[in-house]
Amino acid sequence: MKLVTHQSRSSPPWIGSLLLLATSFALPVAALGAEAATTEPAKMERLEIVDRAIGFHGGQTYSSSHTSLTICSKSGCFDLKATVQGDIFGYEVEDPKRRVRSTNDAVVRFENGKSVELDAEAAQRNRDFVNARIYFAFLPYRLNDASVFKQDLGLEKWGDLYLHKVKVTFAAGSSTDSGDAYLYWFDPATARLEQFAYSYGTGEGAGIRFRKLKNYRRIGGLLFFDQQNLGYEAPDVGVDIITPAFVEDKMREVSNVVLSKIEVREVFIGDIDGGQ
Repeated sequence: MKLVTHQSRSSPPWIGSLLLLATSFALPVAALGAEAATTEPAKMERLEIVDRAIGFHGGQTYSSSHTSLTICSKSGCFDLKATVQGDIFGYEVEDPKRRVRSTNDAVVRFENGKSVELDAEAAQRNRDFVNARIYFAFLPYRLNDASVFKQDLGLEKWGDLYLHKVKVTFAAGSSTDSGDAYLYWFDPATARLEQFAYSYGTGEGAGIRFRKLKNYRRIGGLLFFDQQNLGYEAPDVGVDIITPAFVEDKMREVSNVVLSKIEVREVFIGDIDGGQ
C-alpha cells in the first residue's frame, strides 16, 4: 500500500495569478450592472478541474479494473464490488439484508441467497441503491456521467487554503434522487478532491451533509479516502448555504465513513457476467 501525502499551502505562488485572472474577468461584469453580475454560472457537461481530478484519482484505471472493498459507518457495513471494462460494468452491493447486482442490462436482488422478482419501480429503486454507493466510493470518477451537469464556481477560501468549487446537479428523471444538488471542492494545483456537500429530501425531511476527506491512500492505481460526515437538518434547506462559517457554527459530526479490505486488480473474463 502506498500512502499518498499532501502538503497544505497557505498562499501558493499560482494563487495570485489565478486571483488576478478572476479579477480581470470580474471587471467587465461589474460594468454591466447588478443583474448581469448575479447570472448563474452555465451548466457544463465537462469542466477542466473535474477532468484533472479524475485523472489524479485514477484516470483510466477506473475504466478497466475490478475493485472490492468494505465500507463502514455509524449505520453499519456493506461490501462493494465494481467491475468496469470500457462501457461495460457490473456493480454489486451486499449488506446483512440484501445483495443487489447491477449491470448494463439488468438488476437482480438476492435475499437469503435467492433472487427476488422485481417490477419496474422496484428494479429502479434497487439500481439507484447500488449507484448511490458506487458514486460515493469512487468519487470523483462518476462526475463525468452523462446525467451530470457541472457549474464552475471558482476559488473559495477555506482556512488557509483556496479550493476550486464546483456545483453538480443531475438531469431530471435520471434517478429517484435527481433533484439533489452537490458541491465539490478541489485542490486547484493537484485537482485532488478535498471535500464535498449535498442536500437531500424535502420539507421536514430535508437536510445537508458535508464530508471532509481524510486518510488518502493509493491502491492499485486508485486513490481512496475516508470521510468525516457532518450533518444539518432543516425544512427545505439547500446545499448552497454551505460556507466555512456555517460548517463551523451549525454542522455537527454524524459519522465517519471508513473504507477497508480494498483490493484493485485487472479485469478477468467472467468478472462481470459471472457474479450472478
